[in-house]
Amino acid sequence: MYKIAVCDDEEKILEKTKRLIREWNPEVEVRGFSSGKELMENYEPYEAIFLDIDMPGMNGIETGKAIRRIDKGTKIVYLTAYRDYVAGAFGVHAFQYLLKPISEKKMGKVLEEIFSYRNIREKQVILDFKTVEGLTCLAAENIYFFEYENRRIRIVAKDGEYHLVERIGNIAKRMEPFGFSMPHQSFVVNMFHVKNVRGQQILLDNGMEIPLSQKKLKTWKQELTVYLSQRLEGR
Repeated sequence: MYKIAVCDDEEKILEKTKRLIREWNPEVEVRGFSSGKELMENYEPYEAIFLDIDMPGMNGIETGKAIRRIDKGTKIVYLTAYRDYVAGAFGVHAFQYLLKPISEKKMGKVLEEIFSYRNIREKQVILDFKTVEGLTCLAAENIYFFEYENRRIRIVAKDGEYHLVERIGNIAKRMEPFGFSMPHQSFVVNMFHVKNVRGQQILLDNGMEIPLSQKKLKTWKQELTVYLSQRLEGR
């Protein structure tokens, strides 16, 4: 039995969200909570958690951070009436965002994405690189960033580091369709792993930081905003 939690202080939205999930798949067990505090006091593992951002007391961002301290794997889907809240959710690493009012179509698309990730190994985009270490195959989503150093490119991925001889510009063009961007002349970063931006430093969800050049400060932040907006629309 798959379990999904919904947390929203507005009863009508809470009940509507639960109903949409049950209508999509009656076999899914859906549990509702009216506050972040109630959710955390009764917490158990869920396939996904639909979490309202703007709640009194313990808001959605605080609740999301509390969830991440004990559960790194659950998929958090933020519910919000305001696009501006998306940037504040950096540190939680949300799976998706849904704008209120939530339609049946949008809900269905997000639920399809959630459950498709159960078979992610079959759906991953696998790319091959002719590295110094030999032919290396990596899932695009498992790559954090590329760095040009000492006439080579360092690939930093979840399972280790690799090196190849290539131009950083060519890497940027190749990786752009997969959500990668170039915030610095020596770096190409996977925007999916961006956790926060502090001044001219980009903090990733693995704890590493990479530089954001002064020249690209404005344009790269615009790129990141577009990327987040596309995720907000489920594209």
